[in-house]
Amino acid sequence: MATAHGTGDVDGVPVTSRASTAPMNTYGRWPWAAAMMTVPAWVAAFTGRRWLFKDGRWVAGLALPILVSHQTEEWVWPGGFLPFANQQVLGSDKPDWPLTVRDGFHLNVSVGWMSAVTGLLAWRRTPAPAASVLWLEVGNVVLHTGLALRKRRYNPGVATAAILMAPHTVAAMRWMRRSGRLSRRTGTAAAAAGLSITALPPAMRVRMRRTASKAR
Repeated sequence: MATAHGTGDVDGVPVTSRASTAPMNTYGRWPWAAAMMTVPAWVAAFTGRRWLFKDGRWVAGLALPILVSHQTEEWVWPGGFLPFANQQVLGSDKPDWPLTVRDGFHLNVSVGWMSAVTGLLAWRRTPAPAASVLWLEVGNVVLHTGLALRKRRYNPGVATAAILMAPHTVAAMRWMRRSGRLSRRTGTAAAAAGLSITALPPAMRVRMRRTASKAR
């Protein structure tokens, strides 16, 4: 049985912190928004497939439906990514620390949704934002599959990372390379920005150590 630790409000998102990965505890409302966007996003991509395949727009245009599918797996069904990351990966005794609910909101919404939309809107002018999103997908694939291999078990998000993100990044990067639209310098910057997600676990461990030092 889950025991409530308390409630709070993160960026206008009411949340409830619990000690276990209780079903449907999404740690906020934004994951429900992601789940509700998933089917419409894929329907829009399918109905607009001719437009997407013109000038390689699919590289940027598939990012949002893939992302919200991934977020749905992580946070809604089966969900449980936040407590999994904190308790099983980082060794915390809390489900929402050191990776907090606020961190999850900003990583997934402020960075995730905004970068996916920006990549599509900026596609005709520059593919750089879309390239950054591709490297974010690479980071997710590395993070989730690495955890699955190391722990030899499923983790929330690994299925969509392997089935959706991995093929998309391979095909999209191949298109980018063949098109010649992305310079080496811009591509390197996009890779650095996108792969920053892989620095998340070490950063969270540093946060834990600093908190422990202050408590002494």
